[in-house]
Amino acid sequence: MLRELTIRNLAIIDEVSVEFDRGLNVLTGETGAGKSIVVDALGLLGGARATADSIRSGTETLTVTGRFQPPGGAWRALLENAGFVPEDDELVVRREISRSGRNRVYLDDQPATLRLLLALAPFLLRIHTQREELGLVSNELQREWLDRSAGGRGEKVLAQVAQRFDQLEAVIAQWERLTGNERLRLERIDLLQFQMGEINAARVNDGEEDELRRDRDLLRNAEVIAGALGTSMDLLYDDDESAADRLGRSRRALEELSAWMPEAESWAERLDEIRASLEDVVAGLRSRLSAAESDPARLNDIEDRLATLERLFRKYGASSHEVLTHRARIEDELRELTGDEADRAQLEARVEKSVVDYQQAALELSRRRQAWGVELAKEVHSELRELAMGKAEFSVRLERRKREGARVKFEGTAVEHSAEGVDRVVFHLRANPGEAAGPVAKVASGGELARLYLALQLAVNSAGRRDIVDAGSPALVFDEVDAGIGGAEAAALGRKLQRLATDGQILAVTHLPQVASFAGEHFRVSKQAGPDRTRIAVERLSAAERVEEIARMLAGEEVTELSRSHAEELIAAGGR
Repeated sequence: MLRELTIRNLAIIDEVSVEFDRGLNVLTGETGAGKSIVVDALGLLGGARATADSIRSGTETLTVTGRFQPPGGAWRALLENAGFVPEDDELVVRREISRSGRNRVYLDDQPATLRLLLALAPFLLRIHTQREELGLVSNELQREWLDRSAGGRGEKVLAQVAQRFDQLEAVIAQWERLTGNERLRLERIDLLQFQMGEINAARVNDGEEDELRRDRDLLRNAEVIAGALGTSMDLLYDDDESAADRLGRSRRALEELSAWMPEAESWAERLDEIRASLEDVVAGLRSRLSAAESDPARLNDIEDRLATLERLFRKYGASSHEVLTHRARIEDELRELTGDEADRAQLEARVEKSVVDYQQAALELSRRRQAWGVELAKEVHSELRELAMGKAEFSVRLERRKREGARVKFEGTAVEHSAEGVDRVVFHLRANPGEAAGPVAKVASGGELARLYLALQLAVNSAGRRDIVDAGSPALVFDEVDAGIGGAEAAALGRKLQRLATDGQILAVTHLPQVASFAGEHFRVSKQAGPDRTRIAVERLSAAERVEEIARMLAGEEVTELSRSHAEELIAAGGR
């Protein structure tokens, strides 16, 4: 849930701060008032790309801040793994973009990366626009919708298919390395043997570069080190007024007091202990001083050794450990490439087993998808009935595409396959009786896509199957998904948005009074032209102000008593 949104210096927005509530929050306003800028600000909180062009003219930095109350606990685990410790169940996200090109992210006032924000965004909010409706024409997205409709029921089988696909790809790659073109195989063997010889000749020891660099620094600074050690020894022991000399005089003075002050004897003993510790330190300094002499020959040897290692680091890894790891991989690959026929037969058997394992998992996923498709079609049709598409027919079909040379085959035909299985998901629609059913991408109009998109949202977000991996739902943002519909369809759309927001939060930008009348909270976005600058305001409407705004949306420029009466009726109906 988004509790509060603050925007500074974005486009023509000077400063706006809005507090949102649970349920359905609608934003209305005249065309060009700036509603889309508010959605753009939410996009920045979701990790959208930002440029200096978005910064309000005359200012240097734009800032967008959102105070969220994310659902569930997965977001907290994500942050803790990244080194953040949320203090409570709220999270403050801030984006700062400056004209100098700096793009900063803060989580609870702690600097964070854009990558982390992108990972966190699905737990905070989801923005659905008219552009996303067009995404329904993509078969890849249609597959994602179908799999999402299964919720937790599909997680295990989807994960199993992905795992077996990775295993199959790995063993096929191994097979191709072993049995590929003979000339290429021999060339690969030559290359690997050269690399192995180069690493072996260097006799690399794990971690040796760290010790060499420490010794090099000591030798390079031998004169400075020797001077500091000598000065320290003089002050502690060798000078006439050294610390050791002063301790001795102090010890003798305390001895003279012991006849009158018994405690002076214990003080003298403690000075003896200090003197012994000082002598240990001096012994260590003297030992290091004798070794801290300039040794050009040793320094040259170290520089040569480090140069040898750094040549290897540029080729095979950033450290001796990575070079040795690369050497181990070379050994494994050479063993494969030079293996005998028994090895090849064993590997071929592994390939065949991996193919069978993948096919079994993919077939099980296809059977599950058939059932999910039937369920989804029923729920979507139920939703479409209330969106003036009661006679529409919606179905989910699974297809397979041929691919010559693929190892995965069904009924003797090689097919495309991936970590998502072998199915190509196609949504089919017959919008009206008598028309031919066909893929949504070919037969659905813009208005039909808008209603189908919302119907899918409602169907997928039905009880027990939330649109996220964690319990609960993030804030859902709908940017003018009501385009292309009106009248009774608009009222049905508003009712469905209200229902979708029952257990969560929706922010909806709309031009339709029928949709706005179902809001729990109504905000008006307005543009205010001053003598020097134009500003945007976002204000929460009172009951009376809400009647005026919906009346304006109904009547246009001139609000009449009749339009006010109609507005009151719409709001009353929405409340019911």
